[in-house]
This record gives sequence, structure tokens and C-alpha cells, in this order.
Amino acid sequence: MLPLHAELYLLAHDDDTGKQLINEQTLAIGLAGALLLELWFTKHIYIGWGFDTWKQQWYEAPGQLAVAKSGPTANSLTDAALAAVERVARIHTSGDALRTWLRGFAANDLPERVRANLIMIGLLRRTQVSRWGGLVKTETYLPVHHRYAVRARAHVKDAVAYHERQGRHRTSPDDQTVALCGLTAALELAEFLYDGRSTRELTQWLRYVVEQHDEATVRAVVTAVDAGRGDLAVAAMR
Repeated sequence: MLPLHAELYLLAHDDDTGKQLINEQTLAIGLAGALLLELWFTKHIYIGWGFDTWKQQWYEAPGQLAVAKSGPTANSLTDAALAAVERVARIHTSGDALRTWLRGFAANDLPERVRANLIMIGLLRRTQVSRWGGLVKTETYLPVHHRYAVRARAHVKDAVAYHERQGRHRTSPDDQTVALCGLTAALELAEFLYDGRSTRELTQWLRYVVEQHDEATVRAVVTAVDAGRGDLAVAAMR
């Protein structure tokens, strides 16, 4: 299974042309949420918890971030994300750390950095696409194999099918798949899943998958990404 940020990147781009399907800022906030959750998956951070140094104990703190394990992670992207969490956690001791981190980390050309990383690990390849009968050639980036994007869509569809069929003949979706469903809904990517349902109905199912999941941390990050996207829309109207 690909990392969450890689699956989300693939869903946000056309398989055949490499065209980005949503705007840069929206994708960036979604990728930031995906990378943050990957740190949580690997137990490098706590989300929604704070540490009382006086009492030497953890306490629930919605919207707060805390580092559980420092040091190198899986790759340079998550290393940078973890370093940013450490900085934000030191400065923001109230409940706004999560949204502050998402906005800050997304602002640093994150889609381009993710793309460069996916090229480096061999998931994407640089190629030229011809248009207008070969008169115009543009550079783009495509998956090295279509199966990667197909599998990402399949994970989302399987999660919906699990709830639609009330768990019959399927296993419940894991944290990463539920997160992918939530981020897909938050970034309005449902129409590009080619599911056969209307975009509205499928989006409702994707949100339902998240609501029914028993892990509050996934819901909290998806909600923060959704709110961050709303912040971007408000800022654009000013």
C-alpha cells in the first residue's frame, strides 16, 4: 500500500495527462493533512493530546499537537513534517496548533515537493504530452503504472462498499483508507473516482465512512483539512 500522501496525490491528478484536478492551495492543505496522519500512523506524534510537565501526564487537548518520538522517519517529507510539528508544538500550546501547522506546512510549495519526492522514489516519471496534432508538446508527470491510481480508487470504493453492505463479506477499512475517504471528500475529488453514483451521493458516503470510524484522530485531521480549505475560499473572496 502506498503512503497516504502518495495515494491522495494520484487521486488529484488525471491518469492520462497528469493534469492537476483541483487548485494548488486546496491540494496542498490535503497533502499536509495526509503527511500529518502518516506521522501519527507511525507513532511519531500525538494529535489532540498535550503533556503536563508539572504532573508528568498526558491530557486530552483537541487541536493540539505533541511529539512522541523524534528522529528520522520514512523519508525527507515526513522528516520535514515532524520538524515543523516540533516547532509549532513549542509555540502553540492552545487548541489552534493543528490548523496552524496545516496552513504553515501547506504554504511551502508542498505539491511540488511531494511530486519531486514521488519522482525520486520511482512512482512518477517525467514525460512529454503532444497536443494539437503534435504541434505543441508539454511536460507532465505520470504514474509509472496505472495500477497505483486504480488501487487508490479501489481502496476508497471498498470502504464505501463495506458500509453500504453493512460489513457483509468485507473487512472494515483501516485508518489510512478512512483518512483517504475523508480527504477525498474534503478536497471535492469524489467526481473523479468514476464510481457511477452522483458526486453528491458519493461524497455523502465518503463522509459517512469517516463518521462511523472509531478513531477520533482521523476525524479531527479530516475536519481540520476541511476547515482549512474553507479558510482558503474565504481568503480568496477578500
